[in-house]
Amino acid sequence: MSTKQQPSGKIQTTGQLRQMLVNAALGVLNGDMDLDRAVALHKLSKNITESLYSETKIAMFQHEVGRETHEMGSLPIGDTTQTKE
Repeated sequence: MSTKQQPSGKIQTTGQLRQMLVNAALGVLNGDMDLDRAVALHKLSKNITESLYSETKIAMFQHEVGRETHEMGSLPIGDTTQTKE
């Protein structure tokens, strides 16, 4: 089974995110991508990775204390007990 991802315009997995970063690094090396764009991609990817890490740590903690864990990407933000008006 091949791990190479077909370009779809969407990054939906951590593997696809890593592959995009590798492709960007190769683009810089080959002169196909300017450094400013690569730095911007790096910063955005770092933010996504930090968010994934935080969500993973929260899920691990919830599991350890016997609380329900949420599907990745569906962790509520803020107070979800308040009703909308």
